[in-house]
Amino acid sequence: MSIFGIIKSDDQVFTGDKIRFDFAESFLAPALAFAPISHEASIDGGITYYNVTQKKSVDWIFSATGPMTLTLRLNTTQPASQTYTKTIQVVDLIGANLFSKDADLYQYETDIDQYLPKKWSSWNMVHFAAQKYILDWLDEKRIFAFNETKYTASDLLDKAEVRQFSIFKTLEFIYEANSKIVGDLFSVKSAGYRLLANEKASRSQITLDYNKDTLNNDGQERTDLNSVIVLRG
Repeated sequence: MSIFGIIKSDDQVFTGDKIRFDFAESFLAPALAFAPISHEASIDGGITYYNVTQKKSVDWIFSATGPMTLTLRLNTTQPASQTYTKTIQVVDLIGANLFSKDADLYQYETDIDQYLPKKWSSWNMVHFAAQKYILDWLDEKRIFAFNETKYTASDLLDKAEVRQFSIFKTLEFIYEANSKIVGDLFSVKSAGYRLLANEKASRSQITLDYNKDTLNNDGQERTDLNSVIVLRG
């Protein structure tokens, strides 16, 4: 094979959020040359192709959930072409039960969106990372449900109890990702929000659905975290 298609993107996206498929690193063997319309992309399984020769990428927003496949077709002057695919998972944003949202971040950092990657339209993937951190943290601290299974997002019966924990963790992750060297503004900001997240976690009480019946049984399912310290993940 002398045509090499490379598709870069996140592996997951939420409904209503933008995802970017990047083809810029695709290339040919030296004996070949790209045709005038060299890069084409299809979101519907090859029924409809879009000319993306100039941008060498395509941005898309999915409304349906499930696995979605993008097809890249590379054309040469031989003429010859080759198709490549990448499948990503589209997840329902509402069903994800994220613990925080972008509007929460603006209360602390009004200009945070200046650091938003161009491939995204929101910080939802970082909110999701913060949610995963919190759930993994509960698991690591051996805070389990009645059958010793790991808690899920839907098992936290009052999301407000972990909202600030999630906000601070999200901001920590954002600034950490933008830090270039130790001691720069981003690393200082990240460390500051890490401390706030630790403080919020160690002083929290969380209502967990211990018996998995989706009900708060008269406040009997509250877990006191006063004696727990969150370490950097």
